[in-house]
Amino acid sequence: MILRTQLRALTRLAPLVALRSLSIFRTPLRTLTRLSTAALLAACLLGGSAGTALLAPAPADAAEAGVNLNGLSPANVAEASALGARWVRVFVTWPDLEPAKGVHSAFWLGQYDRLLGALPKGTHAILDFVDTPSWESGSAAPNTPPSNPADYASILHFIAQRWAGKVAAYEIWNEEDTPLWWAGGPNPAAYTQLLQAAYPAVKSADPAAKVVLGGLTGNDYNFLEGVYKAGGKGYFDAVGVHTDTACDVNSPLTFLRNNDGQINEDSFIGYREVHATEVANGDEAPIWMTEMSWRTTGAECTEGAFAGQKPEGVSEGQQAKYLAQAYHCLAQAPYVQLGLWYPIDDEGAVVSGLERANHSHKPSYAAMRNYIEHGDRMKGACGDFSGPKITVEHPSYGDRYTGHLFIEVRATDSQGIATIRLLYDGHSIRNFDPFVEKRGYPRTVYAQIHWSGARHISFGKHTLTILAYDKLKNVSRTNVEIVHLPEGSHHR
Repeated sequence: MILRTQLRALTRLAPLVALRSLSIFRTPLRTLTRLSTAALLAACLLGGSAGTALLAPAPADAAEAGVNLNGLSPANVAEASALGARWVRVFVTWPDLEPAKGVHSAFWLGQYDRLLGALPKGTHAILDFVDTPSWESGSAAPNTPPSNPADYASILHFIAQRWAGKVAAYEIWNEEDTPLWWAGGPNPAAYTQLLQAAYPAVKSADPAAKVVLGGLTGNDYNFLEGVYKAGGKGYFDAVGVHTDTACDVNSPLTFLRNNDGQINEDSFIGYREVHATEVANGDEAPIWMTEMSWRTTGAECTEGAFAGQKPEGVSEGQQAKYLAQAYHCLAQAPYVQLGLWYPIDDEGAVVSGLERANHSHKPSYAAMRNYIEHGDRMKGACGDFSGPKITVEHPSYGDRYTGHLFIEVRATDSQGIATIRLLYDGHSIRNFDPFVEKRGYPRTVYAQIHWSGARHISFGKHTLTILAYDKLKNVSRTNVEIVHLPEGSHHR
């Protein structure tokens, strides 16, 4: 178990910690989701408009790009427009809009009316509707789930009706698979009840608006499976995932596998497992990556199991490279329709923006603009999914033997060899783990054994199986038929 800390600026800046079995430490940052009234008021009172024309969209077979705004002020709208982003996402908090039951804030509704109206024609807005007012939940903690999903659905219906035609999609909550956003801990069944109330509420007010399953932390396909088991199928038009991570310096082309062979949910391309979970449940909802990014910092990681052992982020040049690689991966997965960067600007502890805090451009800004203008121009596969090459030096297929059996195999892989396993008829003979001996993953490993146990298995045909795993746990398999003869028999 390792720690995961999500920072909440302004209203929840103090770090909160959740325990979870993860292969890497992840911390999606949300400095803006629960923005104080005074802070957002100051932003909303800024003047100006976005007049820059939108760029041509990326090719239809690639994921569309967009950004998360640091606030829906005219200044942020202008930045997104200058970038050419056709999709923007912003958080809306229920306590602000309905401070008392049935009482709607004219101020906040007016600000959103004005700001949504400032978006350039052709821009699609996603509103992530989060938090519960204390009058509804009985708790002062905004991350407390609604006590009655119908109350959440009621205000959602109201705003969907008010902003019909102006809002492309409503995201139902945010990272509901973590205690930091869903007090009391992840509860797929309870969240499914919220979806079941929210979906018809939105559709009856604005049939064209999409309903998005709240962005999962990483690619949390296990939580999604829980939603399906609870009857959630059909109550969302897209599945949201979040791949913005803390202390993550890995390229999106690399990944980790769990012991069961599945891609780890914290790997960028873990969306493959999200899609597989959907297919297994007879669903074809697209995936919307509503948050993706890498931090730009040379600081040492101070969070979780890797504290003091690795950097917290990457260089600005690496961030730009990873952005291009990420969209290259998404272009090869047509079921991922959107990829939204989080956020457009650095702000406070959030240093994963396309622009610095002073609004100067990082290299990733140009990389994003290039993708929006021209689409994916990279070549090659997204990630290495092929297993090692296995060469069986001995025995040959069909070899007959008496007594012990000499086995010699060679495995080669550019990622490095992690393990070679030898089995007969599905029973383990021996594992070779070069990392234990060499403290690394050599490209080529020889496994040799004079298998004395071979004399004790039954006479007749048997199947010798060689499994070779690379560093990413990609596996290859080779079978060799062998024949055990009684002592004194001729081998051939």
